Amino acid sequence: MSGVFGMKLSMGKQVALAAVVVVMGCVGIIALILTLVQHHLVDLPHRMQYGMVFDAGSTHTSLYMYHWPGNKENNTGVVSQMLVCDVDGDGISSYAQDPPGAGLSLRKCLESALAAVPANQQRETPVYLGATAGMRLLQLQNHTQSYQVLEQVTKVIQGYPFDFRGARILSGMEEGAYGWITINYLQESFIKHTFEGEWVSPKGRKIWGALDMGGSSTQISFTPGQPVQDPASALGPKLYGYQYEVYTHSYLCYGKEQAMRQLRVNLLKMSGSTRPVKHPCYHLGYNITLTLGDLYDSPCVARPVTFDPASEVTFTGTSEALQCLNQMKKIMNLTDCSLAPDCGFNGVYQPPVSGDFFAFSTYYYTFDFLGLAPQSSLAQATTTIDTFCKRTWDSVADTDINWTLGYMLNLTNLIPSEHPLVVTGVQHGQWAAEVFFITFAVFLSLLVLAILLLWNP
Repeated sequence: MSGVFGMKLSMGKQVALAAVVVVMGCVGIIALILTLVQHHLVDLPHRMQYGMVFDAGSTHTSLYMYHWPGNKENNTGVVSQMLVCDVDGDGISSYAQDPPGAGLSLRKCLESALAAVPANQQRETPVYLGATAGMRLLQLQNHTQSYQVLEQVTKVIQGYPFDFRGARILSGMEEGAYGWITINYLQESFIKHTFEGEWVSPKGRKIWGALDMGGSSTQISFTPGQPVQDPASALGPKLYGYQYEVYTHSYLCYGKEQAMRQLRVNLLKMSGSTRPVKHPCYHLGYNITLTLGDLYDSPCVARPVTFDPASEVTFTGTSEALQCLNQMKKIMNLTDCSLAPDCGFNGVYQPPVSGDFFAFSTYYYTFDFLGLAPQSSLAQATTTIDTFCKRTWDSVADTDINWTLGYMLNLTNLIPSEHPLVVTGVQHGQWAAEVFFITFAVFLSLLVLAILLLWNP
């Protein structure tokens, strides 16, 4: 009797064990199905990429740092400015007699950049140095000195853990074109951000012209209404998948400092032996004394065959606005044009101007000082300038758009996009069910293991 009872008990345990195994198998299958179906691929946010551009202008140098998501919009980065650092001292061209000083002047801003870029991304962060008209003039004056200055700034930048892409002198066309790119990018003419969080090409886009003035040159850039006839004045940047034709020209020696130098030399020549030399563009009561060595120290002006560099000349202001305008017209040469009417000034080819323009750099600083920024009519600007120029020196109170963003935007075409990191995800309810069934399956497995260990057949 006891044997029969033991046999029945043994068979009951076997049935129970089989049932547990079947249930465990079913739970495992359900967990597997939940794991494999209805999964979603999710792109993790792209890392930010960083880039820096030194704007080595004629009167000063600035470092501009930008960042953008690792992905691109039609191969061009969506770039934002994150840091600006002004280098102490004058432009690097002023270090012609002390090239190592040009490199040392950059250290403060390089240290700021080092603190701003994550340590694990510094080696992949590109750094560029673009020198503009000041270095173009130095290159004309003394090619060896310009080379030595660039060599020294290169040496210093290479001492930092960044991906240095080189220091070079930009052509006037490049400087003008990059300013044009900057203006239109900031005006969302190329691409704009929608409320849905997407970057799209704007419908009925308005393309702006750009006017830029520095210390040694001035640039004009715009998209003309007709094909550019002179290939040397045309650039075709491709941005966000669209090809543009841009007319651009840089007038070397017609930045603020060099244009004023030309005017002083012209006034000195016209004055003969009269001293001091009257200057209609200076306020009445203002005087400045210069040596002839300083006055003629530029390829923008013609030196006399013989002169004493140490000899001094004093210019005294007369506050004559109309006479000032007439004198400026003389140094700009608005009459000679073999391609009439398609000329700017100095006989340079320029197609008919079309569209509206943004003026920046020295244009902005001047108009802001006169209370004419951000926008004013030509009549208002003319009246304000005329009134201001008629003041005496005693009655005058003392008191970032540039090419670098366009440079970085253009260069992002050359920086590879990052492939997004992809993770697999599921709905929250599905995730909870997976966890339950997997946990239950583990529990049943432990239960079967316990039965096998405790059961003595």
